[in-house]
Amino acid sequence: MRFMRYSFGLLMSVCCSATLAADWDGIPVPVDPGSGKQWQLQEGGSDRFNYTAPPTNKPSQFTNKWKDTFINAWLGPGLTEYNPGHSYTTGGMLGIDTSRKPGTNRVFAGIISSKQAFSYPLYLEARVKIMDMVLANAVWMLSADSTQEIDAMEGYGSCEQGREWFCQRMHVSHHVFIRNPFQDYQPNDGGGWVFSDTPWKNDFHRYGVYWRDPWHLEYYIDGVKVRTRSGPSQIDPLGHTGGQGLNKPEHIIIDAEDQDWISDQGIVASDADLANQDKSIMWVDWIRTYKPVDGGGNSGGGNSGGGNNGGGNNGGGGSNGGTITPPSGVTSLQLRHSNKCMDLQAGSSANGANIHQWGCNGNNTNQDFNLVSAGGGYYEVRTKHNKCLGIAGGSNDNGTNAIQWDCVGAFDQQYRLEDRGNGWFSLVARHSNKCVDVSARSSNNGANIHQWQCINNANNQQFRFR
Repeated sequence: MRFMRYSFGLLMSVCCSATLAADWDGIPVPVDPGSGKQWQLQEGGSDRFNYTAPPTNKPSQFTNKWKDTFINAWLGPGLTEYNPGHSYTTGGMLGIDTSRKPGTNRVFAGIISSKQAFSYPLYLEARVKIMDMVLANAVWMLSADSTQEIDAMEGYGSCEQGREWFCQRMHVSHHVFIRNPFQDYQPNDGGGWVFSDTPWKNDFHRYGVYWRDPWHLEYYIDGVKVRTRSGPSQIDPLGHTGGQGLNKPEHIIIDAEDQDWISDQGIVASDADLANQDKSIMWVDWIRTYKPVDGGGNSGGGNSGGGNNGGGNNGGGGSNGGTITPPSGVTSLQLRHSNKCMDLQAGSSANGANIHQWGCNGNNTNQDFNLVSAGGGYYEVRTKHNKCLGIAGGSNDNGTNAIQWDCVGAFDQQYRLEDRGNGWFSLVARHSNKCVDVSARSSNNGANIHQWQCINNANNQQFRFR
């Protein structure tokens, strides 16, 4: 039985991810629900997966919300054969597993689909780590008659030769179909392929879609909006919906697929990859859905992807043991290696505005920061717009950009001041335990500021108040 192969070894694969896993508490919805509205969790489409569900005889915590099959009798595209025994929960996560169907070239693939169908307005988000194979991994929605589809994410993890382009791009999209005779509209402008410097398979990411109305979709990755499709010309320019747009209730689907547009090129998952548990499983930490309801408060808002995503000690960067007390009021942050100052690029007030270094100038308000206590020895670093220095997407990864975002109390917006001696200190992010760092130790104006593992005596990670 396939699950028995993982009942012990699987936890080893899960454990290193589980230390990063954190349910969505403290992670705001990155969309404003609207004036006088607040977000209300939809239990039928939300799951923390904090229970054990084996491949067969799944408990009521699972079966009350999900089926381990497609929404109808279809077995999947191409060489896929959906198999109920290839989905399970363990270690606080959902596993979507794959294997070779014995004696064939087909692929058994896990799938779950929601029993409930959901209508707009709706925000859906899942925290996912895709598998390291040529197979598609997807979180999507589909109407009962299979004519309207919204894809929150569709990723192809393999970085093998010839697949490098796909391994650095995540697909976000939608379809509208006519089934007889078959016709399909999907945007083909290229903007639906979201690029990342590092392969998507390397870490968990939050993939979200806001289905505002029949003619408007917004896509989010790690709390940052990456794409918008709005209006008939971008949702249904061919009129497949008869002027109705994406108006039908849709079921949520999480699955893996061996798609024919890939396998028809002779690109297939190998037996070795399918047998390798480090490659053949898509992990889902959680999925959540919300609808805006009357409630006066605005509980949505924007965020820099906050929430405590674990972290732990990433090594390096020993402290000198002193206490650094920031000045009250406005100050500047001067870097030790370059004598330049942390700077808000172009003085932008926008969420997501970049943070870089620039020559210190006491008259340049883009270099004005105010450190505000967040408790526990941590501080928010606020720009002149009273927005917070944040780490994009709340990521733990080295090289993740430092940005400006609305202050929401997220751990990726909080820093402790590690004493480095003689008035110098490092800014250590609370969520990742990594240091605010100037890329490549550059001394140039405009050099980017990001997070990196704290390194002893790295003077491009050291600041003083000016």
